[in-house]
Amino acid sequence: MNAQKGFTLIELMIVVAIIGILAAIAIPAYQNYTRNSSDKACLGETKAYANVVMVELLDPNGGGTVPDAPSGGACSNVTGGTSISDPVIGTIRNGNNSTVTCDLEKGATCTLS
Repeated sequence: MNAQKGFTLIELMIVVAIIGILAAIAIPAYQNYTRNSSDKACLGETKAYANVVMVELLDPNGGGTVPDAPSGGACSNVTGGTSISDPVIGTIRNGNNSTVTCDLEKGATCTLS
């Protein structure tokens, strides 16, 4: 007599249900993780650019020329920083629809808003 081998239909349905539950939990968590990563990456890019702008504007021996803003990174665009009272603002490309604002008068202190 040959014993039948394999999984029953109910066992396969239980496995598919478990995979569906795990995917329903994991996918939103991963999306939040990628958004927060984009926010932090743009914060870092904007902070680095604000530091360079601040050094150029405050250097007594420099020409006071502000370098071009970075492009193609986590920020869709970075603007401002033409004077010490002008904040540097970075718009996040794939994040939570936020912006990064760096206040040059306070030592390039950056906030995510």
